[in-house]
Amino acid sequence: MVKHQLDIGFFSCMYSQVNGTAHAVSFLSEAIAKLGHNVHVFAPKIQNGHDIPKTLHYHSLGGAVVDSKTGFVLSVPINKYFNCEHDYLDVLHTHTHETVGSMGALWSKQLGIPVIGTHNGPMAFYSAQYLPVIGKALVKTDLIWRYERHILDLYDFVHVPTKSKKDLLRDYRFREPIICLSNGIPDLFYSEVKENGIREKYGLEGKKVLLYASRLSPEKHNIKIIKVFKKIHDQVPDSHLLLVGSEGPSTENVKSIIKNPKYSEFVSYAGRVPFLDLLRLYNTADVTCLWSWVEAEGLVLIEAMAQGTPSVGANAYGIKDVIRHGETGYLANNIEEFQNYVIKLFKDDALRAQFGIRAKEISQDYKISEIAKTWVNLYKFAINEVHPLKYRREKRAPRVNLVKNYVKQLSNVSF
Repeated sequence: MVKHQLDIGFFSCMYSQVNGTAHAVSFLSEAIAKLGHNVHVFAPKIQNGHDIPKTLHYHSLGGAVVDSKTGFVLSVPINKYFNCEHDYLDVLHTHTHETVGSMGALWSKQLGIPVIGTHNGPMAFYSAQYLPVIGKALVKTDLIWRYERHILDLYDFVHVPTKSKKDLLRDYRFREPIICLSNGIPDLFYSEVKENGIREKYGLEGKKVLLYASRLSPEKHNIKIIKVFKKIHDQVPDSHLLLVGSEGPSTENVKSIIKNPKYSEFVSYAGRVPFLDLLRLYNTADVTCLWSWVEAEGLVLIEAMAQGTPSVGANAYGIKDVIRHGETGYLANNIEEFQNYVIKLFKDDALRAQFGIRAKEISQDYKISEIAKTWVNLYKFAINEVHPLKYRREKRAPRVNLVKNYVKQLSNVSF
């Protein structure tokens, strides 16, 4: 029998950093803890700057910051790998699969409990950024993909935020069962806000605003967006590009190009802004964007949708599951299409308003409070039904069919 109050172990090498994966893990851990379940977070260098539920427990694993630009912490707690002292745990949920995640897989075997794995970003696409020397060497081989396939094969089932991410894993020969469920965003992003001088504060008075909320990192192509925005500005002279988000590997280049008189009058970078300012910027922006070819989901797009703002993004993994082309925004196959779609929305106030209304309606499906409830059901399902099959080492096919049939009962999960 499953306990009414679960003890759930979260494993991630990223929790307090400013990036999509870290945000997804922290959002979900807090939302599940608010439901009354004990969530135990095992992660390196945990920092907390706000009140948390009493049922959210932090177990910091230590580690060293590898690159100050990314904030990535390398943690290899070998002393804990083969010595799990947390026998009260009912189910484990790994969110990254190197070091800390593999520790979770080993603990699940020791404790005889289920382990579920969320796959947000392929290590092969990011290792060069987070581990500059070793990562670049590994990217040239198939070793990273092989490692990830091996680790994910140990899980009772795998979770991805979007269908296109599942398609990517299947293309790289990852095995079922793999379920699709949004990472979701905190309910606070749906708060009703007023402009309250936000345009004056950020120099946006009388402007058509394109908001780009992201970390300044090569895979976000911030510089490419800045350069193409000059062509947009030529067509829409009262337009302005505002970048907000934490610094990263591209910070110096972005700041340098913005200082150039060629761009300085219609492009600005505000850095990390207070949460209330971010909400107001999402609300007041005319269009938001994301230009990246691999995203877990593109949470910043959903955050903007919650404030009724349409988007233009790359027709790429993750993003194409969030933006509904011709309904809440546009998906662009290249930078020229991106330019034309932004201009179209800037010039058509009625269309922009129509997209914004639809975006706000659809955003209701992404509330973390509801997604957390679904996860609790999935954990109980894993404990009661999935893990017994895996524990008895039965063939994979019955487990795949079991998961496939179960998620049909859940409105926000697909297979």
